[in-house]
Amino acid sequence: MRLLLIVLLFTPIMAFAYPVDSSIGFGSGYTWTEATFDEPITSIGDTTQTPSYSSVDNDNLPWDLFASFRFHKYYGIEIGYIDYGTIKFKRTLTTETGTELLTSTQRNASISTQGFYISHVLFIPVFNHLDFQAKAGILFGTNEYKDTENLTTINNGVAVTDPSFTNASRAISKPQFSLGLLYKYQPDWGLRLQLNQIEYEHIEEKETFSQWFTSFSFERKF
Repeated sequence: MRLLLIVLLFTPIMAFAYPVDSSIGFGSGYTWTEATFDEPITSIGDTTQTPSYSSVDNDNLPWDLFASFRFHKYYGIEIGYIDYGTIKFKRTLTTETGTELLTSTQRNASISTQGFYISHVLFIPVFNHLDFQAKAGILFGTNEYKDTENLTTINNGVAVTDPSFTNASRAISKPQFSLGLLYKYQPDWGLRLQLNQIEYEHIEEKETFSQWFTSFSFERKF
């Protein structure tokens, strides 16, 4: 992993010395998320804890601001800032003894992922003015994690609810991969359709997420 970091960080520095083409761009689009929740059902005697989850929804638009440097027909680098948007979901954990409900916990969680990235870019010409792009790099950013948890306890047949709040930020450095098509419709202007992908996890909650960001971008030569 350390060797990969060295290669990713220092090869683009050498590339900056001889760029034959450079551009800056901005894009936005749509994101969707694959989530894996690994919290099991647990039983101790006749007491059972059962977790359940809602679907994962996207709350706002992702976006990407980038600069691209191409110093060979088939190779370049890209640096930028990307925001994968915010995802939201609900988790409910019930504790029962036999058929009697003891407690119920509902957690309303939201996670946003953003940061700076640097990527190697492979260009494959398809037609005149149209290139296929394959990218591999690293994102250095943060996971912003917020949740509201409501613990409901049944006491002598009376439900008592206690709320709690969590607001945490975690630094991440994760591989990021992308595939795209770049169309130069004018000498100084281009359109790009791209699919970005990143994975991250919350070990404490036994949650893993894979986010996919489909972006449509304009870029201009400078």
